[in-house]
Amino acid sequence: MTEEAWMSSLLSIARHHGGVNIKGIEYSIVDKRGHTLLECSFEAEKAGKDKAIMPGEPADLLRNDFINFYKKLGRDTFISILEKNRCEDEKALKKIYREACAACNKKQ
Repeated sequence: MTEEAWMSSLLSIARHHGGVNIKGIEYSIVDKRGHTLLECSFEAEKAGKDKAIMPGEPADLLRNDFINFYKKLGRDTFISILEKNRCEDEKALKKIYREACAACNKKQ
């Protein structure tokens, strides 16, 4: 879910904790590279920055079990696939992402 969507909903509580748990499913805020807010915080601290994700940079809320797909496909491709397959259930969507990742690996 893009920042524009989750920040204007009840899920905005995630910004205080770096994520949220809904019915036992963990969701984390990630940057455009797919790094969690916690990972970004460590990087920012090492670099002497005061913000983990800079203002204006994407900060998406993802189910933790989808973060690897996001990292492999990149933000734009991940979101594009999600928008085209909104009605798919979790298993079907994971299959679509696995196939997209396999296609990306063949191109490289």
